Order: sequence, then structure tokens, then C-alpha cells
Amino acid sequence: MQEKLTRREQNQRDTWDAIHLAAYELAEGQGLSAATVEEIASRAGVSRRTFFNYFPTKEDAILGTRLPQVPEDAARRYAESEQDELTRVAHLFVAILRTALPQQTSLRRREIVAIHPGLRGRVMQLVTDVEHLVREAVEAATAAHEVDDAAADLLDVRLLLSGAITKHAFLRYQRAAADDLEPFINESIALFRKVVGEN
Repeated sequence: MQEKLTRREQNQRDTWDAIHLAAYELAEGQGLSAATVEEIASRAGVSRRTFFNYFPTKEDAILGTRLPQVPEDAARRYAESEQDELTRVAHLFVAILRTALPQQTSLRRREIVAIHPGLRGRVMQLVTDVEHLVREAVEAATAAHEVDDAAADLLDVRLLLSGAITKHAFLRYQRAAADDLEPFINESIALFRKVVGEN
């Protein structure tokens, strides 16, 4: 069931969508150089200042991406889950990644990256930003516990593996043009366990 938005929230969503669509259409039809902030803002019917209230760069507007955040419910699930650490971290990674790469813009994002492969660099930068947030969230969740050097090293390895798992799943999900990332995450976790000999 979809939550009901306030008028202000709906207006914000509509503005975000209008800017993204204007940017996407300009880049698709006329190329990246034509998709200037000024032209995007003009097409979307907003000011330059409003553009930057919604998107940090024109690339984000074209791709329909956001700066990643740690959803409260995802951090809580990570802290309270009884699943093994690798699985918990991988699912936290996905939850944060979804804030940066919204599902509703995934098809257009795939299409525009196929036309302008240079935009893939911005997507990968956002994935790197997600990795940093995952590390911070995991460290915050374990801050109450004594962590010795061996435990810290294990955490580093799990974070690296979780990043690799998520990237692997994300690439397969993108190639398949699928609607749901979750099955790909679970398959990648199982595959990585097989590779490293974990059962």
C-alpha cells in the first residue's frame, strides 16, 4: 500500500520528476553538452537555484539519481537481524544503494548510460559513496561493543565482500532489466559463499 503524500511532498516529487525528465530528454535528444543546468531548469520551469535544491549535478538530473542516505528502517533491520553478518551487510548495502539509484528511474538510467557511457562514472561514484555510508552505519551499530583488531579486520573483509556482492548483483540486475534487485542479491550472496567455500 502506497503512503499518502502531503501536498508539499507531492509538489516536491513533481518538481524532482520534471527536472529529471527535462534533463533526460535533453541529453537523449541533443547530447550531454546541450543539457546545461540553465537549459534543464528552463525546460522544467524552475530556477537555477531550485535545480540545485533537487540535484547536485546535471549528471544526477539526467540519470535520475540522488545522494545516498541510510534509511532508519534499514539501519534498524541491520542491528536487529539474526542473519549472518555478511548477509546483513549486503542487505544494508542494497537499502542504501536504492536511495541513490531510485527504482522508478532505472529504465531511463540504463537507456541513457547506453547512449552516453561516460555517465557510468557518476553511477560508480554514487556506489562508492554508498560503500562509505555502509561502513559508517556498520561502525555506528558496533560502536557499543568492544572491537579488537581481529574483529575490525573481519569487518573490513565483510564490507569489501558485501560491496563486491552488491556490485555483482547490481550488474546482473541491470543487464536483465529486471524490476526487483532482491533475487539477484540473494543469488550473488550464495555464489560468493560457494566461491569462498562458506556453507
